[in-house]
Amino acid sequence: MNKILTVIFLILFSNAFAQTQFQVSFPNQKGLLDGRLLLLLSKNDKAEPRFQVLDGHDTQLVFGLTLDNWPSTKTQNMTTGNTFGYPIEALKNIPAGDYYLQVLLHKYETFHRKDGKIVKLPMDRGEGQQWNLAPGNIYSKPV
Repeated sequence: MNKILTVIFLILFSNAFAQTQFQVSFPNQKGLLDGRLLLLLSKNDKAEPRFQVLDGHDTQLVFGLTLDNWPSTKTQNMTTGNTFGYPIEALKNIPAGDYYLQVLLHKYETFHRKDGKIVKLPMDRGEGQQWNLAPGNIYSKPV
């Protein structure tokens, strides 16, 4: 079952460096987390931002950061230097305006291969590899 959690958002603007930064934490989660942390921005409230990221011209914005053994109570900074976005590549290039914001952690599982390598990947959890619907993912309420 998906858990809606409180996510702390701080949008920091630095005039000196013109860098947009988002700080995220999941204070209600325990342990270390692996996965893809997604920052979702939408210009409208027709649906949650996680349901408005599409493969077409009507898509809203998504920015991602891979997390490996992240202590969920520790604040994670999402900056232009450590995230990659679609359809806009960098956080610093987000056009000025009002946005609805949501964060989602698409959880990864750890696999130990026969060749000794360890990989972390998202498993299909019965949703057909739909990251925005996957059971067990952690996501915030849109703000």
